[in-house]
Amino acid sequence: MGQKQILATLIALLGVVALVAYWRRPVSHATSPAVTPTIVKKWEFTAGGKIYGALALADDSTIYAPSEDGFVYALDASGTLQWKTYIGPSICAPAIGTDGAIYISTNNGRVFALNPSGGVRWTAEVYDGNSWGKNGSALGRDYLYTASRGGLSAVRLANGQVDWQSMGGGEQWGSITLLPDGTLFAPGRGRLSSLDSHGEILWQHPALTPEALRRNANFPPPGDFFVVSGIAVDSNHTLYASVDRTRLVALGLDGSPKWELQTDSAALNRATPVISADGTIFFGSGDATFYALDSFGTTKWTLRLDGPLVATPVLAQDGSIFVVSGRLLSTISPDGHVLSHAETGYESESSPTLARDGTLYVATVDGRVIAFAGGHGGLMDSPWPKYQADLSNSGTPRTF
Repeated sequence: MGQKQILATLIALLGVVALVAYWRRPVSHATSPAVTPTIVKKWEFTAGGKIYGALALADDSTIYAPSEDGFVYALDASGTLQWKTYIGPSICAPAIGTDGAIYISTNNGRVFALNPSGGVRWTAEVYDGNSWGKNGSALGRDYLYTASRGGLSAVRLANGQVDWQSMGGGEQWGSITLLPDGTLFAPGRGRLSSLDSHGEILWQHPALTPEALRRNANFPPPGDFFVVSGIAVDSNHTLYASVDRTRLVALGLDGSPKWELQTDSAALNRATPVISADGTIFFGSGDATFYALDSFGTTKWTLRLDGPLVATPVLAQDGSIFVVSGRLLSTISPDGHVLSHAETGYESESSPTLARDGTLYVATVDGRVIAFAGGHGGLMDSPWPKYQADLSNSGTPRTF
């Protein structure tokens, strides 16, 4: 057989092989999307004004919701109003003390302590003027640490006395974090500040120099590190916070940068990162993307959702994540799949909470508190599973 015949035979055989491969190729069939199960709504309560502050949940299952109509609403587990107390409009989150007292800041610079029955225990004036953002306080053994315009205030739980105020932290959108040793982290004026239990600044990021102070008449000039979320802490002693519109930043307890994630958000990334028991960081961005990252900043997966994520997600006992985006509540699996969803009817900026029986409570901007049958257990036992770390919104890591 000549070379030309051999070459022709080889070409013919290759053609047969290609034809067989074509007919045996896997075929992608267009199918209808699977129907996502609906999260069952248990009840709904309508307050007299918009709800922006995060919900708080007491040991006796009472839900506390602040409203722009000036009332704090107390609801039982069936959605029945137990009481409402007028304190003035508030977009801040309540915190619940060990004795059941409810502590909350208002939009006009006052702090209220309410008894579990709804009566006013005391009030304190922490600054003169209007609030700058949707803040969350931190609750220690003896003090409520709350944002005050231009600084951070330590308000004595026993009587409302303001024992100290520190400049340089707390008047922005972010919330206060308190470590078990008394160290505080507070955002404000474009800086993240670390303070001791007496209000002395330990460090600031970026650093504030004496020269910059002198040039600004001894008042801290704004920096370029605007923390707009709460500050989560993991068991490796790393701080996680959203900065500006485009960054999730990881810092050491000494303020040293570790890594950051850049996002494409045009809106403030106000949702606080949450941390699971295995150390995964879950982060909801204003660009409607939900991120899962490891502790080194490597992205595990991302999930595109229906709208910006403003409210902080909640981690459930079985590893599921509850996320509110736009007008949709979604249950997401630990590996990034949507398990179920429900329409909330209106956007939500108030961070939800999760009862021990698995009931999820969501508040919307149009003033409704909605209870959903979550079905995934109570709150995950992890360092930072929700807004301000625990059901009482204490701002202290659950494991450290």
